Amino acid sequence: MSYPHNVPEGYAEEEITAVIAESIASHLEFAQRRLSAYQLHCSDFEQRHGMSTEEFLERFEAGTLGDQQEWFDWYAAAQGTKIWSRKRDILARLR
Repeated sequence: MSYPHNVPEGYAEEEITAVIAESIASHLEFAQRRLSAYQLHCSDFEQRHGMSTEEFLERFEAGTLGDQQEWFDWYAAAQGTKIWSRKRDILARLR
């Protein structure tokens, strides 16, 4: 995949490519840290409630758990895991 860009005068294509690669690597590290944080939150919820995040999501989406704030926090952590996992996977393939 090619990303169109204009090479500013005085900058070599290799220099620009290196900066782009460095930016992708940096954001990949950030994405991995965010993913790890959300995974840790999910793991904490799993231990506290004795069910996997997958089981929780099934029950939450079926409406059988109620409206406790903690369920919404767990749902947010599960969604964060999903989002940052996808971002990490995309960035890993760009390198």
